Amino acid sequence: MLVRYMQLLVLGLFALAVTGCSSGHLTTVGGTPTPTPTPAINPVFAYVANVSDSTISVYTVAGATGALTPATSPLAATGTQPNGLAVDPLGKFIYTANRLNNTVSMYSINATTGALTPNTPATVATGGSPQGLSMHPSGKFLYVANTNDNTVGIYLVDATTGNLTPATPATVTTGTQPLAIAFDPAGKFAYVTNSLDSTLSMFAVNATTGALTSLTPATVATRSTPFMAAVDPSGKFVYVPNDADNSVSMFTLNAVTGVLTPNTPAFITAGIQPTAVAVAPSGKFAYAVNQGSGTVSMYTVNTTTGILSPAITPTIATGTTPFAIFVERSGRFVYVANESSNNVSIYTINTDGTLTSAGTATAGTSPAAVAVIDR
Repeated sequence: MLVRYMQLLVLGLFALAVTGCSSGHLTTVGGTPTPTPTPAINPVFAYVANVSDSTISVYTVAGATGALTPATSPLAATGTQPNGLAVDPLGKFIYTANRLNNTVSMYSINATTGALTPNTPATVATGGSPQGLSMHPSGKFLYVANTNDNTVGIYLVDATTGNLTPATPATVTTGTQPLAIAFDPAGKFAYVTNSLDSTLSMFAVNATTGALTSLTPATVATRSTPFMAAVDPSGKFVYVPNDADNSVSMFTLNAVTGVLTPNTPAFITAGIQPTAVAVAPSGKFAYAVNQGSGTVSMYTVNTTTGILSPAITPTIATGTTPFAIFVERSGRFVYVANESSNNVSIYTINTDGTLTSAGTATAGTSPAAVAVIDR
């Protein structure tokens, strides 16, 4: 079971660094929800971390349909068992955590083709068994959850080369077995999911150094075995999938102190073994991936209270053992990495927040992270 917990993606977390709202108008034809018209933002490249064959798949994205096509250079080698993807806000650099090498691989992104070129050096050392990694919204800092060390590693990002340098201090202590990191959109606060003690560690972020300082209180309880937290685009609410509890915890974020308070009710039922949550850029819809039931749970969001309610169609099928979900920044397409069927499910978002299947794309072996960049 621990291996499953360790196969992390930070797709929702990357989304926090680039969250924005669609500029398109919503339309309904004949009472049937239709996809949002094409906005100014268009996705151009997608990347999938494949755990078992230690590669990143590279795709071009069709801006009109969301379809993925293997790029001219369709694969990039990583370290052993890459977990998670993080991209800088400008879409120049991408990073993945290599769980069995205790490193982060660093790449530059070709702006024309999307091809990945390893940086020099190609990796930087981490703590034990790095899992989720997340880029700070400013693009100045990268954070890595070191599951075996119960720490988060903090790195400075060189804006020119994309290379990472350990900050001072280089780590901060978390709860037991941290898996992922999420930030509020302003980058003032950070939240780390601790899978073994079922808590979120809460930190203030130093905007100059990237250092993390524990809030008071330092943690808030979730339900059993939290995975990847997501902060909504307004920065008012936080959602956490609880893998062993088949639920999503809901919190309100204090914009001044950063402290999280459980909503009432404090959770909503999901499918079996939810591992990731993503919130649409509009803030009106949320999605939870259920690896045990092979579905995505779809919710509407009360933008005043943060409470989730099941959508009119509450679930949609995925591939086998879905693990990661990513809502791209225009708010038109959703991507789900399916570990056991070795593919990515593609969906369009309707005006009522429900998803419509738009096909699949073949990935490598055990895909566990997705990231999409736009121009």
